[in-house]
Amino acid sequence: MILIDSLYINNSGGLRLLEYLVRELCKRQTDFYLLADARCRGKFDECEHVRYMPASLWERKKFYKAQYSRFSSVLCFGNIPAPVKMDVPVYTYFHNINLLTLAETHSNAHKIKSWLKREVFRFYKKNTDYWLVQTSNTANELVKHLDEKAERVMLMPFYELPQELSSLANDPHGDDYVYISNYTGAKGHEELLEAWMILHGKGLYNTLHLTVPEDCPFAIEVKKAHDNGVKVINHGFVAFEEVCELYKKSKAIIYPSHNESLGLGIIEAITAGCDVIGADLPYIYAICKPSLAFNPYSADSIANAVQKYEKGGTNKSELKVYNQISKMIDLLTVRN
Repeated sequence: MILIDSLYINNSGGLRLLEYLVRELCKRQTDFYLLADARCRGKFDECEHVRYMPASLWERKKFYKAQYSRFSSVLCFGNIPAPVKMDVPVYTYFHNINLLTLAETHSNAHKIKSWLKREVFRFYKKNTDYWLVQTSNTANELVKHLDEKAERVMLMPFYELPQELSSLANDPHGDDYVYISNYTGAKGHEELLEAWMILHGKGLYNTLHLTVPEDCPFAIEVKKAHDNGVKVINHGFVAFEEVCELYKKSKAIIYPSHNESLGLGIIEAITAGCDVIGADLPYIYAICKPSLAFNPYSADSIANAVQKYEKGGTNKSELKVYNQISKMIDLLTVRN
């Protein structure tokens, strides 16, 4: 039996990945035990073996000691390796790059909290046989910040793309631009909005679509720009059907984020037939060959890239990653 230890995974992209993994394991009729975060209570009741537990290092260690001999392999899905050394293969899926890089836009309190978490990873790293990561960029950051050996880090990206996205690829697209992303402070929204103001002043009036939560202070800045005639629309949180519509209206996604563990929005956009105009940073090139790149800390650089794209002659963007969920499940079940 495989142990899927998903403590600390309870929302956002990590939870969606976990739900996808559980569905695929069930589809294959794989014998697995899910250790789920108590905040997810009820979400995985369809699993034959599931236990909901508070995300506590102490409670987690007690569970491992009590169930030590029950499992043939372990996947620690919440970034933190096993709390004890196991006699079976242990894989740790690491998918929060900001906990490694301590993004510069976070508060000092957030940096200290992230640093403490990073030290927990460092302390327990002896208890994992391999780290699994989404991109080569995350692999490089893990090796750098945890003093890890490169041979213990495996590229294993996986993600779920609805069929509706692929069907958009051959449809005619509009002339707009889009950035599907929540606001976190390190996603480059400020520079992007400033770039659109610059473009407006230069007579470029293509619409930029954003998806920033309406209760976010930055949403007020977007509305001010819109009220001043800048062609920018904030849609707030949108359902997937509307995301598809935004991709269909757009010829390119602008991606100014300062770092990404995967960058699902990039994968979605290319799959839907959009180009990528993205940050000139390692994570972009780990995911795709963008049509154009820019300095994400410079609004002028973003504006110049858009102007260049408008002139035509750029290459279509190309994906460099693909879904490896089958390979990952095979890795976990090889000893079963």
